[in-house]
Amino acid sequence: MTNKSNVQQQEKNSAIVSKWLPWVVILLLVAVTSVLWQPISVLLSGGNETQLASSMRPLGVWAPVAFFALSIVQIVGAPIPGYPVQFLGGALFGLLWGGVYSVFGVVAGGVLAAWLARQLGRPFIERHVEPDQLEKYEKLAKLEKTWLWVIILLLPVGDFPYFIAGLSRVPLRTLALATLLSRGPFTFLVAWVGASSIQAPPWVFIALIVAVLALVALGYIFRVPLTNFFDTHILHRLE
Repeated sequence: MTNKSNVQQQEKNSAIVSKWLPWVVILLLVAVTSVLWQPISVLLSGGNETQLASSMRPLGVWAPVAFFALSIVQIVGAPIPGYPVQFLGGALFGLLWGGVYSVFGVVAGGVLAAWLARQLGRPFIERHVEPDQLEKYEKLAKLEKTWLWVIILLLPVGDFPYFIAGLSRVPLRTLALATLLSRGPFTFLVAWVGASSIQAPPWVFIALIVAVLALVALGYIFRVPLTNFFDTHILHRLE
């Protein structure tokens, strides 16, 4: 009876969160846009570093707070690819802080997605993960080792593993470390490209953009053999 009551409560809570989450996301996106609108306008108009710095200075701590919120929302509740957000971070804050804010935003967003899934249960996960993906990969819930989650998060499969992690008993600190190790380096790379859009000559910027797009394209092209390798060498061991 207790388990049944818990499931019913999770379904109720999941329905409430799923109903209000899109509105929360919209409000956060509006707030983030309003905070960062001036520096983004400078970027879009091709402004230089001095103009960008002048537009960022009045924002103070609110600029990184707004960007950090955007990084989290991008994973948890908005269908926004991560690369443009990380590119924006590098352009606004430079390589070091843009990379730091982007990486910790990704880590925080992934951990929050897993925590929400863990609190709200399968009904919430089903609203964020395609049925065929959930059916295929819910075995990941048996995995608790950090290196296995590093491999999972290296695969070009999007953000749904964070939600599936909510079904598991993997400690959230383990998931955070796996996210840092797997997605941190490429996140810094994208932030570097964003920073170079302000600091570097045009040809360097174009070369970096091409390099990043090539890496993304390679990940997309080889996503099937990569996931097949994962299915063969890891998933089958869980059966």
